[in-house]
Amino acid sequence: MVQGFTRFREIQVGKQSVIGTAVATTRTLPYRGLMIYNPNRTDPDVDVGSLDPILPQYALAPEVTMGGATGPLDFDNFAVRLSAGIKGGVSPTGPTGGTAYTWTFTAASLTADSFDYYSVQTGDDTADSATAGTNAFGAVIDTLSMEMGEELGPWTVTDDWVAAGAVYGNKTAAITIANALPWVFGADTQFYLDSNALAIGITPITGAVRGATLSVRNNLDQKRFADGSNTRFQLAAYGRGPREIEFSMTVEKTTAMIAEVATLDDTPVPNRYIKISQQSTELAGTAIPYSANTYLPVRLISVEDGEIGGNANWTLTYKGFYDSTLTYAYKTVLINKLSALP
Repeated sequence: MVQGFTRFREIQVGKQSVIGTAVATTRTLPYRGLMIYNPNRTDPDVDVGSLDPILPQYALAPEVTMGGATGPLDFDNFAVRLSAGIKGGVSPTGPTGGTAYTWTFTAASLTADSFDYYSVQTGDDTADSATAGTNAFGAVIDTLSMEMGEELGPWTVTDDWVAAGAVYGNKTAAITIANALPWVFGADTQFYLDSNALAIGITPITGAVRGATLSVRNNLDQKRFADGSNTRFQLAAYGRGPREIEFSMTVEKTTAMIAEVATLDDTPVPNRYIKISQQSTELAGTAIPYSANTYLPVRLISVEDGEIGGNANWTLTYKGFYDSTLTYAYKTVLINKLSALP
């Protein structure tokens, strides 16, 4: 009897050149999740003299999603997430120090960046030979989210993928995951808060931040066109929706944080400039650590009272905006050992 084992599940990805053409996958992502294919079969809403359906169902545009793909964040696969959900077409510079590559993902606001499309294959051991895997194509990330917990372990990814289509079939064989990934630890993270765009990343927040979350919601429009039976339900493109960038941090009531909270009722609320610096103790090249620096122009929108261990704290939530001085709303500069996307 063929049997599928949960622990044999994998998420495998490969970068495509066009949205509708699947490719063999080349990389395993260290996350938990499954692509779900819903063909949207629908019963005709008609009266045919029967308590039970008589006419066959017909298909509508299918839905292919992998909601909440989750796992610890590492510096190499960080680039895959950003290419699928922030900006495609990015190539690294380098190497420096022999093996270190620098990736810069600067999200355009006044024009619409394209994404890199991915083939995503998920399934267990039966997907290797019994055609029981879900093979999605034209996949991108609609919502990216990462969270740093109070324990300061690796940041946790929770991403919502959508795809142009899918078929059932075998996964690409003989792909292994690296057995030692360079994790992005909360313990290696430093936050900066400044009031001047040209000084972003100057003033560290010290003795305050207990946890943090960064999310980017793309609100994508999935475009399908009535171009005849040669295309049928095939997804033609993704349209950019209004991007929503949100950053929140849970903080102690230090002098600096008390002063920051006091600005919530200012008119207007002042602009703030946040840098999230994640620098590993592991090296990507000679004397060059793995690192990620994310830059965010934001405005404080809410303050929520909380408590940890009997001590009061706050959760400050900020919304991102396009800053004309910085000329972006989101930017991440990443250093890792990845010389190219999978």
